[in-house]
Amino acid sequence: MHFTRSLFLSSLLWLSISGPVLGADPAERLKRQARESSDASPSASATTPPRTTPPPGSTDSAPSPSQSQGRGSGSGSGSGSGSAPATKTTKGIFIDPRLPPGGVVIQTPVTTSGSQYYKIGQTITIGWNYTSLIISPSAVNVEAFCSDNSQTYTIAQNVSIAKPSIVWDTGSYVPKNDQPPLAMGIYTLLIYDEKSAITAVPVAGNLAPFNGFKFGMYTPRPYTPLADFDCPTCEKSSAASLDLVAVRTLVLFGTIFSLSFGLFFGLFV
Repeated sequence: MHFTRSLFLSSLLWLSISGPVLGADPAERLKRQARESSDASPSASATTPPRTTPPPGSTDSAPSPSQSQGRGSGSGSGSGSGSAPATKTTKGIFIDPRLPPGGVVIQTPVTTSGSQYYKIGQTITIGWNYTSLIISPSAVNVEAFCSDNSQTYTIAQNVSIAKPSIVWDTGSYVPKNDQPPLAMGIYTLLIYDEKSAITAVPVAGNLAPFNGFKFGMYTPRPYTPLADFDCPTCEKSSAASLDLVAVRTLVLFGTIFSLSFGLFFGLFV
């Protein structure tokens, strides 16, 4: 009886010691294995390289660079969807503001030969050249301003810049806008861009309004013989009065000289 009790107690003690050491408890062993596998899975996923190839049969695969390039060029050359629209830019001409504006130089008539006078009724030819032009106008207007009656007469409009000359027939010229006919006086030639005005401010490289040529115009009168000529500003009695004054002056000086000479010799004789 005593032996049997001792054997039973020894068996219980052995089971309590060997269970935790040998892992005899199956439930405890499964829990331990689960914890170890969960602790080891992050390190395994960190060391495993990512998968770059899609699995067979997958429809969500990303297009290759060549495919994306082909799609981009196709949409750009077609309807243009998926790409930025092309913008057309106009190349402007940069003009240094320090440059002079364009000008006009009169070639016909020769301005160095002196003042120019034209008879109203004759044909007048005027030619010129352009200087310092960077942006050329398409055409110009040509006018003549008379300072005596403050009228501006249109000679020609829309004169091509390629043909810088005009022929003005003053005999058949008909003024516009109920203007008076051409008057005798001094005229100023005006040349300016047909899209601008004669009062425009000069701009570098562009045609500046020109008003640097003056000429006179007159109306001829029929010939009058000298005997029949009547000078409206001359005094007919001026010549006779001038002769009388001269005679009196000579007589006075002659008398004074004679008396002085006689008195001088009378004192010393």
